[in-house]
Amino acid sequence: MIQKSSFRAMQIFFPFLFLLIAISSSAQDQNLSKFLDDFRVTQEIHNKLGSTINSYDMVEGSPYLYPDFREALIQMDNGIQYRGKLRYDLYTDEMEFMLKDHRYWLGPKVKIEKIVLDGRTFVFLTPAGTKKGRFLELLVDGPCRLLADHSVDFIDAEEAKPYQDARPARFSRKKTTYYFQKGKDAPELIRNKKSLLHALGPHADKIATRIKKEHLSVTRREDLQKIITYCNDLSK
Repeated sequence: MIQKSSFRAMQIFFPFLFLLIAISSSAQDQNLSKFLDDFRVTQEIHNKLGSTINSYDMVEGSPYLYPDFREALIQMDNGIQYRGKLRYDLYTDEMEFMLKDHRYWLGPKVKIEKIVLDGRTFVFLTPAGTKKGRFLELLVDGPCRLLADHSVDFIDAEEAKPYQDARPARFSRKKTTYYFQKGKDAPELIRNKKSLLHALGPHADKIATRIKKEHLSVTRREDLQKIITYCNDLSK
């Protein structure tokens, strides 16, 4: 399997960032050193995808949320905003852009409050029980939040076997998982109805009644959005 450490070797690089344009007057007034304090980019070292392949072009499937670069708004934790075209690599969990034929990743992620990519909002959080943060899509906002985790698996190439042809390396989209976040708490993975109701606390009984009455499922995105929206209504 591709080792992420083998191709995520990075170096701090400070381009002029013509691609990312500050949209607020306060951001435009910042000097270069302040700009670089607020917003860093890191450069991917090309051809470091392991000993067997040189690029994603040699892997079937796509690691990207969208295959192309799309319009995005990046809001930093200090309120400054930038615009540019980004592409979300689900395998490396990196937001990337192109500059002079090189691919760059946004960072440090902990300073990014949110990224709105093609109308979809992503936040960088560390789920409960884990030590590593990742980008999660924000589906419902408020005192209670619903978040989705999109990712892909890399499957190694397979040699030919009796009754089975050789198969190239490939990316396979994983099933979307969902998280519940209350206030500033770490997001909790929604494993089943019991785990969600436990996380909802004082509103659990009312929400359980609503789930039963409307035949809602905690495995369907649309139903989860209804449940968390109802939770927020109860919190008002």
